[in-house]
This record gives sequence, C-alpha cells and structure tokens, in this order.
Amino acid sequence: DRRVVSEPLSVRVEDGVATVTIDNGPINLFDLTLYLEMAQLSHRLAADDDVRVVVLRSANPQFFIAHFDVTLIQHLPTDAPPTTSLNDFHAMCEAFRTMPKATIAVIEGRVGGGGSELALSCDMRFAARGRAVFNQPEVALGILPGGSGTARLGRLLGRSRALEVILGCDDVDADLAERWGWV
Repeated sequence: DRRVVSEPLSVRVEDGVATVTIDNGPINLFDLTLYLEMAQLSHRLAADDDVRVVVLRSANPQFFIAHFDVTLIQHLPTDAPPTTSLNDFHAMCEAFRTMPKATIAVIEGRVGGGGSELALSCDMRFAARGRAVFNQPEVALGILPGGSGTARLGRLLGRSRALEVILGCDDVDADLAERWGWV
C-alpha cells in the first residue's frame, strides 16, 4: 500500500488498484496544473507493474471535472496549420485509453467538456444516479469538443445521438447517459 499526494491529485495504490482522486478547487476545473499532473500520471501508471486497475474519482461529490479551462483555449493560435499528430491533450486521453490496465471513471457529480473527454477515454464509466450530470458545452462557446469528444461520443452513442449531445449542449443525467451508452 502506498500513497502519493501531488496537488491537485492524490494517488493510493493498494492490491493492484491505483485510486486517483482529483481535488482541484471548487469545481475541479481542468486547468493547466491539473492537465500537466494528469498527463504525467497517465505515463507513470501505464509503466507501473504493480498497478492493474486505475480508478479516477473526485474529492468533490458535486464535480468530477467541470470542464477544460476555456481561458487556456483563448490563447491558442487561430492561424496555425492543421496538425497531423495528436495534440498533448489527445495524447493524455490516449494514454488512459491504451494503457495495459483497466481504467475506470467514477462520476458522482457534474462532468463536462474536457472532463467528459477524459472519462470517455476510460474503459468504463460509472455514474451516481440522481447526482451525476454529463455535458459537452463547447458549441455554446463557439467551439467544438476538441479533446476527442466528437469521436468517442459517436462511437459510444452513435452519430445522431452524439450530434444531439454536442450541438444541444444540454445536461444529461446518469439514467439517460446509461440508456444512451455513455456509462
């Protein structure tokens, strides 16, 4: 049994299960600090032979990860040529998706945008009935889900339902998310 605390994450490894607890302020905003820690952690856990399962959860029962910090998005260049490789956020999500361990997101509160895309990258997602709320709010801000939400939602929910989620920006409760295949 070992425990590592590194703001805004803490990790406890016990009997092959790494429980990652996200604790980043009042709404678990996916800001630069959380993103960098999560990216580093994804590679460490993937390489850790003592870990067989990774569980992501929140210290705040009202928020898993509210969304990605849109103030960071505002600083991205708008005139850059299209990329031909994964950006850093996609690479982090892919690390969780492809690591040779089962990855599980335990969602008890609100999850949206980049937080939803991280959860979508996990092998399994479990949601607390009556409390978990999912959304992809990007279109309301004039952007698209850029962290893999368009691809992963389409695979899980089907094209039409994914378009409804992405273009509608509506909240989806745990029961509906389960019926649609989000969890």
